[in-house]
Amino acid sequence: MQITLEHEASALAEIERRAGDPRFAQVNIPPRGLEPLGRHRYRRILAACAANGFPVSLHLGGSSGHASTGGGWPSFYHEEHPSYVQSMQTLVTSLVCEGVFEEIPDLKVVLVEGGFAWLPALAWRLDKHWKRLRAEVPHLRRAPSEQIREHIWVTTQPIEEPERPADMLSTIEWIGPERVMFSTDYPHWDQDDPRYAFKVRLPEDWARLIYRENARTLYRLD
Repeated sequence: MQITLEHEASALAEIERRAGDPRFAQVNIPPRGLEPLGRHRYRRILAACAANGFPVSLHLGGSSGHASTGGGWPSFYHEEHPSYVQSMQTLVTSLVCEGVFEEIPDLKVVLVEGGFAWLPALAWRLDKHWKRLRAEVPHLRRAPSEQIREHIWVTTQPIEEPERPADMLSTIEWIGPERVMFSTDYPHWDQDDPRYAFKVRLPEDWARLIYRENARTLYRLD
C-alpha cells in the first residue's frame, strides 16, 4: 500500500481501510518528504502503521520533487544510484534522533533498495555522538545502535560487493542476519539472482533466514 505523508487524513484513512486485509502486508512511504521522516508532523501516520501491524517500507527511487543527494541534483544515473545511501542514512538518523522508536516501540521499518553495508558505520557514529550530546536528546534513553538493531530491516538489492567478500559476513553479523531480507529488484536490468547475489557462502542458518524466514515472520505470511 502506498500513501502520501503530506496529507495526513488521507493517509490515516487508507491505513485503517486496509487494516486486517491479508492482501496488504506493509505501508510504502516515499523516502523524501517535505521534512525529515522523524518530525512530529508524521508521527500519527507512523503510529497508525504500527498499531495496525504494518511495517513501513522506505523504497528509494523515482522523483518526489526533492534532490536524491545532499548536494543537489546529480548529472548522471551513475551519481544518483550510489547516492541513495545518503537518503537512507538521513531517514535512519531522523527516526532515531527524533525519538520515533522511543515513542512507537512496535514500529518496524524496512529499507528497500538502499544497500546496507553503511548501516554499522552510521550506528557507530550515532552512538559516539549520543554519548557526548545526550543532554540535547534526553528522550533517547537507549543507544541508537540498539534501536537500529531492534526496529530496522534491510534488503539485499543492490548489495555491496567488498574487495574481501568475507567482510560481507562481518557486516551482516553486526546488523543481525535476522534483519536482512533477500530482494531481487525484478524486473529491472540489474536484478539479483539468488544463486549469485552473495559473493561469499552464507552459513546455512543465515541463508534460511535471509532468503525466506525473515520475510515470512515480518509479513506474517504463515
